[in-house]
Amino acid sequence: MMKKICILVMMLMISAVVLPSVGGMSVVKMSPGVTDQEQTDTTEQHFIAGGIKHSQEFLNLGKTIEEVQVHIGHYYGGSPDLTLSIERPLGNVITSKTLTVAEIPDHAQKWTTFDVPDERLDQNTKYYIVLYSDIGSEYVWSGAHGDPYPAGGSSHPDIDWDYAFRTIVDKSRARTYNVFFEFLQDYPILFQLLQRLLDF
Repeated sequence: MMKKICILVMMLMISAVVLPSVGGMSVVKMSPGVTDQEQTDTTEQHFIAGGIKHSQEFLNLGKTIEEVQVHIGHYYGGSPDLTLSIERPLGNVITSKTLTVAEIPDHAQKWTTFDVPDERLDQNTKYYIVLYSDIGSEYVWSGAHGDPYPAGGSSHPDIDWDYAFRTIVDKSRARTYNVFFEFLQDYPILFQLLQRLLDF
């Protein structure tokens, strides 16, 4: 036991010297996260009327959802704010983010990120991406016919239509792991001490 304590003290002393040179273990590099689910066919556009919820179902395989990207645009600068939410079932909001019309592409559809508050989701479970704006808005959400995302349906009147989206998951976890791994690669002596401390 005393031996392990001594090793731990040594690691802390070495870390105090070398960590400032790498700038900290959780902020050195930003991982883009992992794209869990996506439908990237944007060949067609659909006007999403205000006052009505528009949704795209997806099968979640990740753990923590952190961003949602949708291919959208607006055609009226006075449109009310646009809210994206993750719901299950429809009507039960799990997390959401609202953007103003100024934050959404003008007279063009582009990938737009909604940085929703992080929320753990059940794996192998279907959820809904929902877009909503009040009456008077003029937003467009790209997508395509032909069932390009067979794992889920949408609120579009045509049964074979899917809206364009990406779900980004596990961003923080990926960032912490990547920086810690690279830190150990740069300082292998700490990795060896850690192995001895944990007896593996």
